[in-house]
Amino acid sequence: MSLGQRVSPDSFVYREVVRLYRIARSLRPTTIDRWTGALYATQADTWGGLHPKTGALKLSADRVLPYLTGSVLPADRRRQAQALGTVLHEATHGGMRIDAPAEPNAVRTMHSYGLTEGFAEVRAFADFDAFVDRAGYGGLALGDPQYPGAFAATHDLIGHLTGPAYSRNTMLNDVCRGPGVMHFDQFAYAVVANRLPELTHRDRTTQQAVRAQLIGSMLHDHWPTLPGVSVATGRLVAGEIRSDLDAKVDQLRRHYRLTALPGGAPSDATSDRRPAAPLTARQDTLDGLRFLASQPSPTGATSHRPQLGQGTRNRIPLSERGISGRGQ
Repeated sequence: MSLGQRVSPDSFVYREVVRLYRIARSLRPTTIDRWTGALYATQADTWGGLHPKTGALKLSADRVLPYLTGSVLPADRRRQAQALGTVLHEATHGGMRIDAPAEPNAVRTMHSYGLTEGFAEVRAFADFDAFVDRAGYGGLALGDPQYPGAFAATHDLIGHLTGPAYSRNTMLNDVCRGPGVMHFDQFAYAVVANRLPELTHRDRTTQQAVRAQLIGSMLHDHWPTLPGVSVATGRLVAGEIRSDLDAKVDQLRRHYRLTALPGGAPSDATSDRRPAAPLTARQDTLDGLRFLASQPSPTGATSHRPQLGQGTRNRIPLSERGISGRGQ
């Protein structure tokens, strides 16, 4: 499928995209950049996307590129904010490795697709104010996440997992570096650091095995579908994951005979998990930016090789979002 019309490097809009992309990357620097510099204006029903094989960046010719003017457009503040949020979102993907071939805790299924897109949206909201201030678009506010359910679930879990030993800002920095297939392992590390600190002194194999058990508690069946559902659904899924994680932490503390944390150990709650809803039209393979088409059982999700990319930042109809306002 065509990426769209190539944007000339001599054009103002190309230079503005480059400038914005560099500012976005400077906020949370990483060691790689997967964008090759090729920019396309697409007419597809999407905000943007980074091609996993060619490294080409496509941005909507209608929803994004016209609003990258170098200054605030008073009459189109909401649309301009969403356009800038798209650049920030795609810059997150561009600075992130995808695979980790030697890592046994890598999750190479569509679960990682849902979490990767959710994290890119969380990062966009977290850094948006600093981003627009540096870029000369100060005063704009990002409205609705384009991946509502994934954003809500990821935002909720980050708040639940982080703490004094491993803070939210540290997690954002670390997860921005990727690799994408290791996001669940990075989340599990936060659990160990903040809830099972005694295990951070154990040998590497033990720590890896503990994180693998925690990852199993996070592989909710709905992760692949979360980018296209409402914030309310994302929060429900996050609540079920929190219950499973709390139960697993309590089980691990008993297994390793650890002392209770201040305030009492987590409850031994379990979740009543519903079957996953079928994937919607987002199951297409637009420009090949998809994870595996087949999904192994979550219990074996850490043992399969990926065919990974970054999903496009598709527009979600307002009727499906169930949200309003920034940070919902």
